[in-house]
Amino acid sequence: MRYKNFKLVLFCTAPNMVDITRERLKRQLEWFRKYCGCDKVYLEPYRDGLLIPEEQLSNLIKWFKEEGVEVSGALTTTTNDLSETDKEKYRFSGVYCYTNETMRAHLLDTVRYTARHFDEFILDDWFFTYCTCEECRTAKGGRSWEDFRTDQLAEIGELICRAAKEVNPNCKVIIKYPNWSEAYQESGYCPAKQKDIFDLIYTGTETRDTFGTDQHLPRYLSYSLPRLLENYAPGRNGGCWFDPYGCTPIDYFLEQAYLSAFSRAKELTLFCWGSLYKNKVVTPLGLQLDEIDAFLSKAGAPVGTPCYLPDSAQGEDHIEDILGMHGIPLEPTPNFPSGGKAVFLTVQAHKDADIIAKLTEFVKNGGKAIVTSGFVLEALGRGIEELSSIRCKGRRFTADAFRDGAFGGSDSYSRLPLSFPLLEHRNNTTWALAKAVVGEENYPIVLSDHYGKGQMITINVPDEFGLMYNLPAPILNVIRAQFTDVVPFALNGPGEASVFAYDNDTIALYKYTDKLTSGSYELVVNGNADFLEDLTSGLKMPPSSFGVNSSVFRIFMLQPGDLNFYKLHWSAQRVTPAEEFRASSAPNDSKE
Repeated sequence: MRYKNFKLVLFCTAPNMVDITRERLKRQLEWFRKYCGCDKVYLEPYRDGLLIPEEQLSNLIKWFKEEGVEVSGALTTTTNDLSETDKEKYRFSGVYCYTNETMRAHLLDTVRYTARHFDEFILDDWFFTYCTCEECRTAKGGRSWEDFRTDQLAEIGELICRAAKEVNPNCKVIIKYPNWSEAYQESGYCPAKQKDIFDLIYTGTETRDTFGTDQHLPRYLSYSLPRLLENYAPGRNGGCWFDPYGCTPIDYFLEQAYLSAFSRAKELTLFCWGSLYKNKVVTPLGLQLDEIDAFLSKAGAPVGTPCYLPDSAQGEDHIEDILGMHGIPLEPTPNFPSGGKAVFLTVQAHKDADIIAKLTEFVKNGGKAIVTSGFVLEALGRGIEELSSIRCKGRRFTADAFRDGAFGGSDSYSRLPLSFPLLEHRNNTTWALAKAVVGEENYPIVLSDHYGKGQMITINVPDEFGLMYNLPAPILNVIRAQFTDVVPFALNGPGEASVFAYDNDTIALYKYTDKLTSGSYELVVNGNADFLEDLTSGLKMPPSSFGVNSSVFRIFMLQPGDLNFYKLHWSAQRVTPAEEFRASSAPNDSKE
């Protein structure tokens, strides 16, 4: 293996491989090995009605193994029309109608063909359905489309696994989840059900050009979604998968790889062989992955403030990823961290009917809850009034002037005006830690409430999530400072930079390439740190200043697209955040 911390995998589609010769395969494999490596392939015998003949498939498996490449199977659940009546169905890009018996039988035949040749195969993320044909409408009955489709894909998943194991008892089946996590339930995906049906899961981390695609996926998703799915099925998230489509400039492709690797993915799968051979996006990939691999050999387990995203939740889509792109390390989880120190809640948390009771208990017992304005607005009239004096009469405001600090503070300005809900609150009961200035008035951006032994922080989120980086650095700094209970430091500076934190005080900082402008940052650390080590150069940087029980490190000119790795060192032994972080995960959740 070229890399110590992950396997580099190439996905081989049926059209790529149906007529390739031994000589061409060897020549192309050598090119991939030169630039990025190739430890394993997912080899697909079927796609869109094209079936690789058995002799060619057997040869391909043999040829790869002769080259020392691990071989697993793959299956894309798409097909051409099987009869005239299929044309009446809504089958986006050829996905199956899983209600139709002819299509079910055809799917299971291809599953058996695949399982006969492989002890493991992965389902491409076209394993979904939007079909609304007469057969589906009849089968749906009075259920919602969400309930019908998640029930149906769970049933089909069981049939697929059973069919595979009937012909090959050793065969493991992997379900790969798409990148569009906020829409899973509408198309039948449900990790809460499917993690117990399939042997392994897998993560799509394609974020591409967020300006030009309809998926609206902030690039932090390439890190956050693997972490979320890992927390659905600890130890069984097989890896990450991304592609080069819609990646102009090529940094967008590379960023998918960086963030997937930072998530501690076991495999990085590149889709696909035919699209990437002699593609210029691959040539810098190996160089950068070598650097990341060296860092990961020194890093621990990822840590971040738990972000509670219940299964099948939808609301403030990807606001957690927007915050992640502006320097807040998060750990998405489908489980409420009852015993943890802090939690971040968005509108999605209201999918949990008991969320207000859980939140109240959490804060009362000493926890810190950071919530969005959207969460609070959804909670009004449902019990949030016990925790806060915040109310909303439907008024909104627009501002480009801001002030940090509960008392006084300094003024700063956004590049564009931003609009917010006006969160009214009672003086001295709820405190504003950061404000927007509008004429003779000021309106809250960050609010603080105390309840019992704990605290609730409300972040007033702009209506236009994608403009959040326009908030001036002093306001972003106030927001970031609220997230230091699990990860004991915060980034100070402009937006569009991510912090990836690990439980042994190692840190990766990455500034995104959108604006192509460098930025100066500070790392404000809780407690008295001795020095910050640059893991690339070995330079040891002492604190540039000290605050009240804090150490400040100046990081000059963080360049867009550069990889930056650090480690905090302490003059005295200290407990890392690992224990607190682990306490906020599975053991407590199992009691829910």
